[in-house]
Amino acid sequence: MKRVLIYVVVAAVAVAAVWYAVGGRERPARAFGGPVGGQAVTISEVLASPEAYLSETVTVEGRIVRMCPTTGCWWYLDDGTGQLRVSSTAAGFALPLGQDGKRIRTTGKVVRNEGGELEIAATGAEFP
Repeated sequence: MKRVLIYVVVAAVAVAAVWYAVGGRERPARAFGGPVGGQAVTISEVLASPEAYLSETVTVEGRIVRMCPTTGCWWYLDDGTGQLRVSSTAAGFALPLGQDGKRIRTTGKVVRNEGGELEIAATGAEFP
């Protein structure tokens, strides 16, 4: 009887370890805000023709080169053709802190901020 109990405990521990390893634990969120998709553009296209993209919804993909150090409500995205600030404040979401260097895909409206600079007012973002 003692031997059977030991086998049951060992089997239960093994099953729990496998369950944890293949996805039983909670995974960090990969998507934030609303859906991501739509007209994909490069940052250089937006910067070269700002009036053509102003108030248009676009999707850009690149690396986060800098982000809000306290809440994750804005970040600078570099797609290899240029950099653009992205703000998620109006959409009410923030990225987890410490995402510098990670690839991200962002959808939002091209706007001018209070200082007159172009930025994307994000409606959604995801880590591909």
